[in-house]
Amino acid sequence: MHPLTRPTLAEHTARHLREGFRSGRWQGRLPGVRQFAAEFGVSRDVVLEALRMVEAEGLVIHEGAGRSRRVVPPTRRGMRRTLRVGILLPGPLEADNAHTHQLISGILSAVESLGHAAFISPKHSLQLGGWPTRIRKHLEECQADAWIIYSAERAVLEMAAAWDVPTFALGGISEGLALAGSRTDLTTPMEAAVDLLVRQGHRQLALICPPLWRQPRLNHAATAFLQRLNHHGIRAEASFHIPEWEHTPAGLHALLRALFFATPPTALLIMEPECVGPALVFLAERGLSVPQHVSLINLLPDPMQSFYRIGLAHFEWPVQPHMNNVLHWVRSVARGNAHLRYTTIAPEFVQGESIARACR
Repeated sequence: MHPLTRPTLAEHTARHLREGFRSGRWQGRLPGVRQFAAEFGVSRDVVLEALRMVEAEGLVIHEGAGRSRRVVPPTRRGMRRTLRVGILLPGPLEADNAHTHQLISGILSAVESLGHAAFISPKHSLQLGGWPTRIRKHLEECQADAWIIYSAERAVLEMAAAWDVPTFALGGISEGLALAGSRTDLTTPMEAAVDLLVRQGHRQLALICPPLWRQPRLNHAATAFLQRLNHHGIRAEASFHIPEWEHTPAGLHALLRALFFATPPTALLIMEPECVGPALVFLAERGLSVPQHVSLINLLPDPMQSFYRIGLAHFEWPVQPHMNNVLHWVRSVARGNAHLRYTTIAPEFVQGESIARACR
């Protein structure tokens, strides 16, 4: 026989909550944690644990920090419906990188394996001018039950947080918004990369990144880059360390010419894999090689780079953790209690063979 155990205070509190839900005492928005603690005569921690219990049972929905929980109507509890899930991309998928292809195709297959319909929006954000009002109108015309918005600007995510269709922010900056989401946080690997370069004697570092990283303000990764330079006593100047450039092949070539004209960088950190090849050609034309003369880190690698002579230092971007977060959210939407959890995932910094001592 198993020994009898007494219910904990949290279990007692959860039982009172269930009875209140069944009797109809609490409907819609729940009172705050402090009010429950005073009513039940327990601590706030006990109330929070009890609320997590009934949330896991699908009886209430937690809609994010600072917002009260909501009771799930009895008719919707435990029910699962088939969803039509749409994915809005920032630009044409065929022009995007291998990481995006792997992530989006994986999500499409995984959502369909749950028995739902999944599709990519006929138009991407770029075709809609990036305007939130036009994007919202287009999404409404697609008539999806839920949306996954990939790598969107803040204004688009603010629009999504204000409408009544469940939306998941995959990438982009959605902190503080009433949206579920999952984002790759480059802060930790960026700091590790800068630390290694500085230990190798590098002081002239340039980060070549897309306009989205700089506009309308520096994103997390660019900010972490500059802050880490300052941490090492390097006076960070965005004009040199994160230069602006026209996002075209000609614009990249013009940027490299400007960077290597007077005081050339001893290390390049390049975000987009399609920029790495042209950068290597530019360096070779000037008799410079990696890593003997210039160290190079490709933040977002491409499988084609496995054919390079040396293994490039890079960030190992997560795929499966983001897919897991999306699928967990899709399941919650299908049950009628879409959660609003927001998760950040840090890639691993892989040193590779493209970093050496700074050339004096």
